[in-house]
Amino acid sequence: MENKIKITKDDLKNILFALINKLENLDDNSFSLNKDLYWNIPDEELYNVYEEPKEITIGSIKEDWDFLQQISHGKREVIGYDFNKTSSILKLIGYIGLK
Repeated sequence: MENKIKITKDDLKNILFALINKLENLDDNSFSLNKDLYWNIPDEELYNVYEEPKEITIGSIKEDWDFLQQISHGKREVIGYDFNKTSSILKLIGYIGLK
């Protein structure tokens, strides 16, 4: 039996803005990520913790960033999967930490 987790848009926005403020407080306007490739588990398997994933692929932070940059440059609209791409980058930032 799954428990439903209720997340309000306002709470999520507040958290995201707090993370953005953390970035704003960095001394430099940019930072380097020293990792690129990561293990990627398809969504259908990622959230099924009762079975071991059968299909694991490799993702690329660089490819994710290039894909997301298309939004910044006005070359495409935001799609739902952009959250997945962004989460890969945020996971790496969380892993390496920012000073």
